[in-house]
Amino acid sequence: MQSLGRELAELLPSGSLVSLSGELGAGKSVLVRSIIHSLGYTGRVKSPTYTLIETYDVPMPKRGIARIAHLDLYRLEDPSELDYLGFDDVLSDHQLVLIEWPAKGGDRVPQADLQVQISYTEGSGRKLVFST
Repeated sequence: MQSLGRELAELLPSGSLVSLSGELGAGKSVLVRSIIHSLGYTGRVKSPTYTLIETYDVPMPKRGIARIAHLDLYRLEDPSELDYLGFDDVLSDHQLVLIEWPAKGGDRVPQADLQVQISYTEGSGRKLVFST
């Protein structure tokens, strides 16, 4: 997941919305951390499991990606809660938005530029399906 994150970081253009779906523990957060670090953020990348949103300012932006938002919607009870979180501002104020568990946001979450579906395979492997 870490090497894939580095590769994706080189390919994602500014303004991208990426959704990540899959079972608990499938590697969504590991992939997100790798993307964020590969884009130049050097601090700790916290999981937004309880805060729902974490924002990262990149000191030396690559390809115009200076602000990154990482959302984890797993604990969202209703898509309308996104209004209280300032979701529309998040979408407009960040050059890259990474959303785990996008289905929890219902129709409030726009179509992603890149959708990543992660599933377990036999043993400790993972299968990733990408769609645009």
